Amino acid sequence: MTELQIPEKFKPGFKLLISIDEKTVQSFIDTFQQAQPLQINDLVSVVTSRVNTLTKKEVKDVIETLISIHNLRDYLQENNDASANEVIEKISQAVEDDEELEITDEQRQEFERRLVNFLGLDNILSFRSKSIEVIRDHERLFKNSRIHTDMRPVFESGLEDSPAGVAIINMLKIEYVDLDGKHEFFVALDANDLKQLREQLDIADRKVKAIELMLNQVNIPYLNYLDVE
Repeated sequence: MTELQIPEKFKPGFKLLISIDEKTVQSFIDTFQQAQPLQINDLVSVVTSRVNTLTKKEVKDVIETLISIHNLRDYLQENNDASANEVIEKISQAVEDDEELEITDEQRQEFERRLVNFLGLDNILSFRSKSIEVIRDHERLFKNSRIHTDMRPVFESGLEDSPAGVAIINMLKIEYVDLDGKHEFFVALDANDLKQLREQLDIADRKVKAIELMLNQVNIPYLNYLDVE
């Protein structure tokens, strides 16, 4: 297995997992064992109500980091046939190698013990990790979009004359990621294209809400697409 690096996004969560006291750790574990699969913001609220030592943002940092650790564990076990102990050792080594995290030998031992406890829970974190894996299991993933609107003059035969009119151009920029990294492409849109695109987005949104309503009625948990980054 290649060496791991801690992404900047998850460093606040790792710092907290290293530094929080044992009572707070146990509060997280107890909540995870009791909670049904929830949307991420609902889960954060539930945990925050039981953990008085952390802010809501800090609780979210910890939860998102734990989900990422579960996701990494599943990936390494599936693709590298790694054992749970090997995964923990890899993560622990990556934390120790990161100068920003500043972990002592004693803290590293405690951190590894905490990873064993969190990864040993077959609970909401596992559900969310597996759900994210399913959602992201595509060749390309949408990253961002932006529409640039511009005016371009339209001339008749004589360029020395004033423009006969102006064309309004909309340029849709799509950013996506794949195994090779981040990419982008542009598509020109006129007013009719914008209308058609808006209609399709509205239809998709109504379909999602209808499916969510159906799942809620039969009490089947689902992952909110807004939770996946």
